[in-house]
Amino acid sequence: MSTPAGWYDDGSGQKRWWDGSGWTAHVAASAAPALMSPEPAPFVPPYTPPLAPPVPTAPPGASPIAAPQYPSAPAYPSAPQSPSAAAYPQYPSAPQFSPSPQFSPNLSAPGIPAPYDGYALPGASHAPFPAVGLAGLIAAALGTIVACIPQIPLIGWLLLGAGFVLSLVSLFLRARKWAGIAGLAVSVLGALLAAVLSFVLVGSFSASGSADDVPGSEVIYASDLEVGDCLPEGLDGEEFFEVTIVPCDGPHIDEIYYEFDLPDGEFPGEEALADAAIRECEPEFEDFADIAYEESELDYWWLTPTETSWAGGDRTMQCLIYSYDGTVTGTLEGAAR
Repeated sequence: MSTPAGWYDDGSGQKRWWDGSGWTAHVAASAAPALMSPEPAPFVPPYTPPLAPPVPTAPPGASPIAAPQYPSAPAYPSAPQSPSAAAYPQYPSAPQFSPSPQFSPNLSAPGIPAPYDGYALPGASHAPFPAVGLAGLIAAALGTIVACIPQIPLIGWLLLGAGFVLSLVSLFLRARKWAGIAGLAVSVLGALLAAVLSFVLVGSFSASGSADDVPGSEVIYASDLEVGDCLPEGLDGEEFFEVTIVPCDGPHIDEIYYEFDLPDGEFPGEEALADAAIRECEPEFEDFADIAYEESELDYWWLTPTETSWAGGDRTMQCLIYSYDGTVTGTLEGAAR
């Protein structure tokens, strides 16, 4: 719709005639002088809605043009209708069976085991903890370790056997199977490892032989040791009363190259004995080996009286020379190594 004709403010502060479609030149006389404002208000024309486009009309006397007529689409036959449900015979539905409460099985009742296939299926109850299988696994692991210790291999073999039996039994119990399978694997591998280690130890012992089999070997009291005696195997530092000696021109480990006696008195103690051995054995090392101790690849150690033998009057200390290579053949006197 359009704004009706009339006097309206044209935005400059005066009345101007609006003829319904636009402003005219007619201005209304003001009754009083207009007040001057610092900034005149901007001109805002009244809202004029947009005009609708004209509708074309036929000229006078023209006949109306009829819309073209198109032939209608051909009619196709409808799809065949399926026979109604009534055309087929009706059969009675299967009877619904609902067991009575007195005949319904109670799987939670004592004496009736719940179905179990050895695995945790979705919605099924968890399998019991594998206590027997875990015990077999622990026994097999301990048996593997103990069987590799040369001093107590029999205990290790017993543990391996117990671990194998427990692991095998756990596979037939209603419990998780992972512990039993792992126990069987560990017990078999442990038995193989212990067997190989035993074979190696027995073979090396047979190759080296016993000290009693060496020609010229002799078992003597420790108090009878003297310079020139050679020992076929190292001593572990513990107190001993007897020792085996062998000829120094054959294979041996240690050779006694010097000995000296300590003064009487109270037992001096391990530290004082070690100081005396260093003080006496090192200078004699160069005289025996024909090379200074600092320049030699050989080394020395010593045998000292024990507190028990000291009380019995033993005051003798022996200095022994040896090689880091292990067994040597022949005396090291004058070896200059």
